[in-house]
Amino acid sequence: MTTKHILLILPIVLALTIHISNTEIFAQTGSMGSVPEVNPDYAVNIVPGASLKETPFHYYPPKIAIPTDTVVSWLNLDVGQPHTVTSGQPGAADKGVVFNSGVMPAFPVRSFEFTFSQPGEVLYHCIIHPWRVASVSVSDASFSGASFEIGLGSGATWNISSTPRVLMDISPKTVPLDKVTPITYNVTINDGGNNQTLFSELFTTGGESLPLELVSGMGNETSFYGPDFSTTGAYHVQSDFKQGTSYPISVEIVSVDGKPVEFPIKASFSLKTT
Repeated sequence: MTTKHILLILPIVLALTIHISNTEIFAQTGSMGSVPEVNPDYAVNIVPGASLKETPFHYYPPKIAIPTDTVVSWLNLDVGQPHTVTSGQPGAADKGVVFNSGVMPAFPVRSFEFTFSQPGEVLYHCIIHPWRVASVSVSDASFSGASFEIGLGSGATWNISSTPRVLMDISPKTVPLDKVTPITYNVTINDGGNNQTLFSELFTTGGESLPLELVSGMGNETSFYGPDFSTTGAYHVQSDFKQGTSYPISVEIVSVDGKPVEFPIKASFSLKTT
């Protein structure tokens, strides 16, 4: 295992340490059901028409980058067609070693949940329709400050050309996550290249951390959508994120249970792209 420590000294709020380690992913346990037994963080859809070879996508998004301990849920939306979510390349000796959903019928819509607790990259496919292979890249890199631990799916820097979307998990250290009490976060993203605010928005979760994905290559206008599920899951910010620049990001908890916080709970860090 290789471990690197990179210290970022930030001028306004705090110093954040990025911790990165590279290890193998070991077999872990998933679950399948019509209603998830856990609250998933991120949705991947088995799209309508996925059983057809000419369909551009089988799983969407086909490539994701997430922090460790992210719970991914696959939903079979291909009406009338069974599918699987099986780790490994089609026909490989180790297929299904990390996870295997078994056959997922589409009536009713079925889901398969899996928690990625180890860093690394996992390819996966459908045993029934093996012509589409998707991937999950998992990183244990994080920005750590006095008030927040922010997991970053891309690692210390975001390689936009190879990984056009990256999930952050924004988790407060000083506010209990009881999965009940509403927490309102404010997230502001600045463009370091022109020193302008790219995005600023309030997000409320039900007593949970905030999974927020950055998606590059969607035109000049910045927009967001989500959450992935009715009341939980990731939000997604789409913008023309550029290579070779930095994006200062500030996060702050502005209220808990609808009441403004008494003392500031915030952090700032800079996400570099390559």
